[in-house]
Amino acid sequence: MEQIKSEIDTIMAGVIKAIAAHETDHPTGRLPATGRTQIATALKTVRSYDTLLNFAHNEMEKLRLNDTLYPEGRKRMMQDLLTDAEQKTADKHRTADNNITVARASFITNAFPTLTRNREMIAREDARMILDGSNDPQSTLIHLAQRQDDVGALVVTAWGADYLYSRGCDDRDVKNAQKAIIAMAVAGAAEQDTDPHRLAAAQGVKAAESAKGLNDAAASATRGILASMRDYYGVPREENPVPRDPRRPAAPTVLGEDIEPFTV
Repeated sequence: MEQIKSEIDTIMAGVIKAIAAHETDHPTGRLPATGRTQIATALKTVRSYDTLLNFAHNEMEKLRLNDTLYPEGRKRMMQDLLTDAEQKTADKHRTADNNITVARASFITNAFPTLTRNREMIAREDARMILDGSNDPQSTLIHLAQRQDDVGALVVTAWGADYLYSRGCDDRDVKNAQKAIIAMAVAGAAEQDTDPHRLAAAQGVKAAESAKGLNDAAASATRGILASMRDYYGVPREENPVPRDPRRPAAPTVLGEDIEPFTV
């Protein structure tokens, strides 16, 4: 018992410390309104992995110490409980990741200048003139994304991807270019000091990426501890689980109400 409890306390203390560092570097209250709620919800979910693990561990101990259960029934209830905990972990990770993805997309959109129709037409002409004369349109497009002007704002939109396709680039090349373009353009927006709204949005992108790292790490740690519980209590994962006979008692459900809904 103490072995698992110690593992939970040690690893989750690291997660809580990482969340505190994240909130120091990226205060939620300073993030743009669009995306702020999703980041806050995701961080709440990351904190809840600790509650899930402690609840699961306490319930496993109750089952272990319950001498009124037959060994086979005890193992079956432990199996059901850990399977439920693993599913809740996957649900939490997915929900937090969805919220972070929506927030990041919103921040990225707001990090770039908004072009009027006339400015966009002029930017298209300028971009085409540069790109048509390049033997390496992918690298040139990435370079243009660093510019904090209308051309830089244009190439990070779907127009940039469409242009690369028109020059014969395949899906992998276009996706790699888009990833690099967005990263460099956001970095440029974070360095400029003429538009505080774009600067805040660029900082929001960094906050979203930090939150994603926290969620991935915390979910991985949670899965690892649940695996340790399986080893400790002698409950290996079933490859082909048999549905529970409705006549036998069900195992405790692990925090069925604890998963925050995905918000847009």
